[in-house]
Amino acid sequence: MVEKQELEARFKELTGTDRAGIMLVLIHGQKEEKLFGQIINRYLRKPVLFYGMDQLILKTDEICERIGTPMLSMAPRFLQEEEKERYQELSRKKNELEKMAGDWHRMSDLLQAQAPAAREILEIQVLFRGNATMQGRFRCPITGRNYISFRSALELQRMLREVEIQFCTNNQPDSKVPGLAGSGKILNRKKGRVL
Repeated sequence: MVEKQELEARFKELTGTDRAGIMLVLIHGQKEEKLFGQIINRYLRKPVLFYGMDQLILKTDEICERIGTPMLSMAPRFLQEEEKERYQELSRKKNELEKMAGDWHRMSDLLQAQAPAAREILEIQVLFRGNATMQGRFRCPITGRNYISFRSALELQRMLREVEIQFCTNNQPDSKVPGLAGSGKILNRKKGRVL
């Protein structure tokens, strides 16, 4: 579990910045060697659930699109028109976000409510979204207090895979994984029902 002092120190660092692209990733557990947890961003009212590092990266990009920063340098490509429309709808919804949602106090409240159940906290700062990918910096228990820059989502994927391998090596698998995104419910995969 995450120490209260670590959480307070991390929040204190974040209050000194106005970067909207900061994602705090709470790792709650693993299932089938995939990590699951929540993404917290100061512009969102509720945490965003993810299952697997691939979904974490995609949802991070979708959060950036929804809050409107950092801006894309080029439009992403999709195989299906429906998926393209769904993604474009995210940026149209950014006007609906409350300005009050952008304060660090809301994020602090979410963290204090969610962090005690987290086994690890990762920090992803998306600084740019250029050339159909993202660039930024990453911090996790492996790096300590140091940030490691990533030049593409592929580099971030590799770093997250290292975290996933270490976490899965050091921890036992969980039988509970996140349910439907945003539902706040946990799905027991073995029994196929929501807890």
